[in-house]
Amino acid sequence: MLVNWSKTLETGVAFVDADHKVLINLLNQANDCIDQREESTVLGSVLDALVEYTDYHFLREEKMMYLSGYKGVDDHKDIHRALSDQVRTIYSEYQADPSSVDPIDVRDFLNSWLIEHIMGHDFAYRDACIEDSAATRAAGEVKFLGSLQSTPFNDWGQIRVMLVDDNDNFRRLIRTILKAVGVNNLQMVKSAGEGISRLSQRPADVVLCDWMMDEMNGTEFARQVQYLELPTRVVMLTGLSADVLKERSTDLNVMGYLEKPIKARLLLETIAKAAMSVSPAASTAKPAFI
Repeated sequence: MLVNWSKTLETGVAFVDADHKVLINLLNQANDCIDQREESTVLGSVLDALVEYTDYHFLREEKMMYLSGYKGVDDHKDIHRALSDQVRTIYSEYQADPSSVDPIDVRDFLNSWLIEHIMGHDFAYRDACIEDSAATRAAGEVKFLGSLQSTPFNDWGQIRVMLVDDNDNFRRLIRTILKAVGVNNLQMVKSAGEGISRLSQRPADVVLCDWMMDEMNGTEFARQVQYLELPTRVVMLTGLSADVLKERSTDLNVMGYLEKPIKARLLLETIAKAAMSVSPAASTAKPAFI
């Protein structure tokens, strides 16, 4: 790993340390993609998640600093904006032309800003905030993707999700994103055949399935799921055009199609919609996105 979590990185604020662990996981995953010369769709997915989670983490930190009356909040916020802009620029350039971005420079930048920011800037507010339980509690209650309003959903800790994908790095990324929102019942499967076997023994509410796999493509997988007559909703993942897959799967009960690189916001939105179609009562629960 590029960065190992250690006690020296702990601020003592529970939600801040939890956020930092997610960011370090994403950083290590980006590093693995670079070292392994991973396909652009996977690294692009990691960078999107890193952008989204960075903004989310900064939002929570800033709320805590304001509520606790930390005098350096405005300067800290300026640092956040500069870092966020730099990460977004890297991601935008990568989206436009992956070959135009030096992966080693990306890795070195992400590593330096994250570690320097945690051990330098974040430690500066620790004494002012750590004892203010009201401020840390209110900031910690802000949920991931707080601006997502179209699909309010509150059952992340209850839904059962399976991912069927033969790419190790992509499975790690999806695990990181789903664990960050509270998904606890998560099965990670390397092949379509294994996925069908597991579903017959341990059903899932939502299955994310890569369309292009060696032994069985996603369309055939969805057909097998339909044959099992389970209340499972399939979401197809593809590096191809989603419109092409829709044409090939018109006779199947596929709830959504996501193109790689995956966008974290759209991924969670699609899972939420699929989960609520399994259990409509979930849509009346108190929203988890605020």
